Amino acid sequence: MDYLIRNKFVSVGGSSVVRDMQNNDQFFVKGRIFTFTRKKFVTDLAGKTLFIVRNKFFHIFLPKVYICDGEGNVILMLKKQNAFSLRADFDIFKADGTLSNYSIDGDIIGWNFTIKQAGLPIATVHRNFNVVDSFTLSTSLIDQAPFLIALVIAIDNWVDKLQDSNN
Repeated sequence: MDYLIRNKFVSVGGSSVVRDMQNNDQFFVKGRIFTFTRKKFVTDLAGKTLFIVRNKFFHIFLPKVYICDGEGNVILMLKKQNAFSLRADFDIFKADGTLSNYSIDGDIIGWNFTIKQAGLPIATVHRNFNVVDSFTLSTSLIDQAPFLIALVIAIDNWVDKLQDSNN
């Protein structure tokens, strides 16, 4: 199934809506107005928080992004594999600091990503060229869609934080 994750054109806090290709709402991503960590909540249509995505508040070299469960417990951390690489490849660590079985491989310009589990592709992400940030997520794992959406939001948070650091 394909999902379109698109930031709202006018949004306080960076909220997004997630729709299927028939333009039906599937999930919401709600951002906070005043937050230094770009905290975002992936919710179902009823408003129940499924995942929370937030940046690490302070970083020295490269940003790190945390994915938390609906209660706010850190379950994964996303960080770039190699600080000097031009590719947008990310390692994903468990809360205990060990490498998880998920990884994200991106192309040099950071527009296309493959999400892998145990080395096998489970989803592809394409960053769309629009006025607002927009991504297309393709996966056959419908039950993992909220988690995969949280990973896409984490990538977007990481890129936004890095761009803010360079300005």
